[in-house]
Amino acid sequence: MTTLTFIVSSEALKEFSQILQRGFFVRIITGSTIEEVLIEQMGIKGEYIENRISTIFLDGHPVDDLHDTIIHDGATLSLSAAMPGLVGATMRRKGAYASFRSAIAYHEKEGAGARHDHEGLIEVKLFNLLMAELGPHFFKKGVYVRPGDLAGFISPIMAELGQGCRLILLDDMPVSGDDVMGILKGMGSDLIQVFVIQQKDVVS
Repeated sequence: MTTLTFIVSSEALKEFSQILQRGFFVRIITGSTIEEVLIEQMGIKGEYIENRISTIFLDGHPVDDLHDTIIHDGATLSLSAAMPGLVGATMRRKGAYASFRSAIAYHEKEGAGARHDHEGLIEVKLFNLLMAELGPHFFKKGVYVRPGDLAGFISPIMAELGQGCRLILLDDMPVSGDDVMGILKGMGSDLIQVFVIQQKDVVS
């Protein structure tokens, strides 16, 4: 697995946050509940989930029950803090208007509820405040993206990255910012693991 590591300033880290909204991939033990994946596998504290992650979508459907809803290989998990307005209130977990969206709420497909203890890949998307709050956590652990998607993201912000990117490592070997685009375009479609780490967090 190819790895690409960006050592950046705190300002440059913010530029990468759009990756989190567009979607990135995480390896998990599938067949686990959403709660197990978030807490035990992703390392997010239960208190944070309860207080900050107000809206959760699994494969495009809102979810209320984190204890029993199973995540399967290839699923898309979207996480958001509280969203404004009636739509936000309706989509909120355990909200007063949750009954209004019963027709679109997530329901396990018949026969799909069995647990399968194996490694899989899911897509994760973060929205609004969670991009800033959980972004550094995921970037430190490493996220998986397609090289072409990363190249498309980096291209418009190369100037900003040039100012805030302190070091770029390709499989632990330093590379220049000018070479990154060409490297990514020549990689094909296999996922690569990307780390984005603030300079202050790097131990010398």
